[in-house]
Amino acid sequence: MLEKMVEAFDGEKVIEQFEEMTRDAERVQKETLKKILEENGSAEYLQNLGLNGRTDPQSFKDCVPLVYHEDLESYIQRIADGASSPILTGKPIKTISLSSGTTQGRPKLIPFNDELLETTMQIYRTSFAFRNK
Repeated sequence: MLEKMVEAFDGEKVIEQFEEMTRDAERVQKETLKKILEENGSAEYLQNLGLNGRTDPQSFKDCVPLVYHEDLESYIQRIADGASSPILTGKPIKTISLSSGTTQGRPKLIPFNDELLETTMQIYRTSFAFRNK
C-alpha cells in the first residue's frame, strides 16, 4: 500500500478521471450501487432487510432505509468484538477506526475493509488535486 502512495501524484490525471466519471453521473451511480450490492449481498444486514440478492436501484430504495450510525452500532460492535461472518459487508472488515468527533461523549467506531479504504483514499486524492489545481 505504501508503494502506491509513494508513486508520483498526477493531479491533472485525477481531475480528468473525476470529470470523466461525472459526465454521466446517473449511469456511474447505478453501476456503483449494483457493484456494491453484488459484493455485499451475502451480508447479514442486507439479508435482514429482505434485499435477497437484488441489485437494482428500485429494490434498494424499497428495502434499505436511511439509517444513522446508531442504527448500525450493534452490528459494528459485533465486528469489533471479533465476529468474522459477513455482517455489514461481504468482504472482511480489517480495520476499525475511531471518528474524530464524539456523539454522546464518545467517538464512533468506523469499520473499514480494503475497498472502503481505497474509496476513502480516492476521495482524498481527488480533493487534494482540486485544492492544488
